[in-house]
Amino acid sequence: MTSGPATGPAQPLSLPPEQYRERRGHDFYPDPEALAAIPALYASDDTPAADQIMHLHYTGGLAEWYVSELDPSSGLAFGWARISNGEWGSISLAELEQVTYGGGLIVRDLAFTPTRAGDIPAIASGR
Repeated sequence: MTSGPATGPAQPLSLPPEQYRERRGHDFYPDPEALAAIPALYASDDTPAADQIMHLHYTGGLAEWYVSELDPSSGLAFGWARISNGEWGSISLAELEQVTYGGGLIVRDLAFTPTRAGDIPAIASGR
C-alpha cells in the first residue's frame, strides 16, 4: 500500500445514483452501519495483508472484489481483486457498480461478513 493521510471518519457516500438497483434487486453500496465500520484509506497501512479485515465482497462472473478500506466521499476503496489473477489495489465502487458483462451485473455479496484476508481461501492462495 502507498502511504498517505487517512481520510478521517466515515462520511456519507457521495456517488452517482445506482444505475442497476432494480435489476440487481439490492443496494450495491453499503448501508451507513457497514460504511462506518470500514477503515479510511491508508488507515491499515501497518497491518500485514493477511490480517487486513475485508468488509465487503462483490462478485461478477468469475471475478470478485474484497474491500478493506474506503473513502466514502469518493467511493474509492482499497482491497483485493481477482479478475484473472488476484492482486491488491484500488477499486472504484462507482465504476464497479456500472459494469455489465454478457447481460450480467456485479453484485454485493449480502451474506458476506467481515473476514480476515488470510482466512479467505482465494486471497490466502493469491489466486
